[in-house]
Amino acid sequence: MKFLAIMGHEETRPQVRELFRKFEVLMFSNMSIKGCYCDKGVTPQSWWPSDKGVGSYSSLCFAILDDGKADAIIRELETNPIAIEPGFPARAFLMNVEKII
Repeated sequence: MKFLAIMGHEETRPQVRELFRKFEVLMFSNMSIKGCYCDKGVTPQSWWPSDKGVGSYSSLCFAILDDGKADAIIRELETNPIAIEPGFPARAFLMNVEKII
């Protein structure tokens, strides 16, 4: 089992939901995020656009799913990125699930 989280601009949430539907994955939940670029002295992460101003609104959608579907969704995002701004496509985070109780 995998935990898959996809984060992108708030406006991309419908596209992310459609991606889960396409692969017949029940989205567990989603949340809105207000980004902050507060730590000016910290080295920026390569996957986060740290050169923009404070107040980026994002969406985080996630699900727990089988390995095959998780890999298929990741491949789909690599081939067909979801983005409203080319420089900030939706990012996917994939983690192993050791136990569900």
